[in-house]
Amino acid sequence: MSDLIQNFNEGLGSYLTKDQVKEICPVAFETAPTNPNVTNKYLFVNTETIIDDLGKLGWKPVTAAMRKNRGKDTIFSKHMVTFQNPDIMIKSKDGDDAFPRIILSNSHDGLQAFKFSVGIYRLVCSNGLVVADEEFSDFKIKHKGYTFEELRNVISQAVQDLPNKVEVLNKMKNRILTEVEKEKLALDAMLIRAGITPDSDKAKDFEYDKETIVDILEPKRDADKGSSLWTVFNVIQEKITKGDFHAALKGAKIRKVRAIKSFEKDLEVNKQLFRLATAQL
Repeated sequence: MSDLIQNFNEGLGSYLTKDQVKEICPVAFETAPTNPNVTNKYLFVNTETIIDDLGKLGWKPVTAAMRKNRGKDTIFSKHMVTFQNPDIMIKSKDGDDAFPRIILSNSHDGLQAFKFSVGIYRLVCSNGLVVADEEFSDFKIKHKGYTFEELRNVISQAVQDLPNKVEVLNKMKNRILTEVEKEKLALDAMLIRAGITPDSDKAKDFEYDKETIVDILEPKRDADKGSSLWTVFNVIQEKITKGDFHAALKGAKIRKVRAIKSFEKDLEVNKQLFRLATAQL
């Protein structure tokens, strides 16, 4: 099984129309539950309704993705749409400006609630930072009585919490890492990408060669040169999620690391990477 991910019009001032979202993610426009076994307590609300209601609040879709069976016609229900508000921007004194984003993940099979995560999209690159833990909370709306007012409250809560998010980012920018700390962060990030918990017993069996760590820490642009936790984290995060570098365990064959294709894994890895980074504060 793989995920079909398509991102159109990334960047400032470019958004998806509903027709484009439907082309990328048709399952979001289902008009009935895809699971015939849902109980009568399940109130079906399709994602199209949420797209329309978020639009009333100023949030427009910028990316969309859905899970799809490889080589089969069966479309699974889980999908994701990311939204951005052109009127809400995080300005930075160092020019590293960003847009907050709302990430909606949903399923029309009765297995999960609408789930909203808060992300940060940096204008200097396209790694699409997604974070959600103690500082960047998730918000859920269950399929048991959706109202526009409930959605408004959830989004309002997320927006009101933005100053706290900015404070975390500023702390990361002020935290300077040593070379040893950078290398440990890169190594732990590789373990997370491999599905291994850093500092666990299993992690002790994995040791990447020096060239792998150096490659991960090599920035792709001048704006990402530096030793702050924020800068190093973004370099690592982009490499780990987007791939396009070579890695090898000590004594093993070098292999090319490719981009994460599953939007579910991409979200989860992003969250774990941010949690890993903020543990350095």
